[in-house]
Amino acid sequence: MKRILILAVTLVSGGLLFSCMNTIQMANLQQMPTNYARSPAFDEKQIWRTVVLPPAAGSMYNLSLTAGLYDYAGMALLRTGRFTLVDRTVVDQLLDEQEFSWSGVVDQATAVQLGKLLGAEAVMTINVTRIAHDSFWDDDPSQRDADLHVKIISVETSEVLYTSMGQGNDFDGAEGALRMALEVALIGLTK
Repeated sequence: MKRILILAVTLVSGGLLFSCMNTIQMANLQQMPTNYARSPAFDEKQIWRTVVLPPAAGSMYNLSLTAGLYDYAGMALLRTGRFTLVDRTVVDQLLDEQEFSWSGVVDQATAVQLGKLLGAEAVMTINVTRIAHDSFWDDDPSQRDADLHVKIISVETSEVLYTSMGQGNDFDGAEGALRMALEVALIGLTK
């Protein structure tokens, strides 16, 4: 009985420790895989004027689930200290004027063209590849897992400067899972 009690206390305290950590701290403890690559052309000393394009999602995902990710991505990029942003309203206006479809923005050539029109040096694209409920959590219907892929592309050379995949989960729905996945995908920019 005493062993079971000690094991239970250890598991609960370990769970509390990890629930209080952010994604970067967990990755540093190697609890979370990082899946990213940086180009040698990615100059970390330069501050990149960047456009964050609206997240693209497969037709099976409702774009309203990814809408909150757009602004959050800009905030997450600014926190790295390596990027400045073109204002979202300017991006939205240009998308409307040029009649670019939201789903076509993921195309690298289109992304570079948009970046050039906005006077940016780099463009960030986000492709949501999965939003799902894990059946293990059937007793919690709000639980969601999310996967996404991020690219930061040089407008001048069309070269991919940074690419990464992120996974996240949340018990309050898709928005939290997408935010966590984005934070995981951007870990390579903070190292």
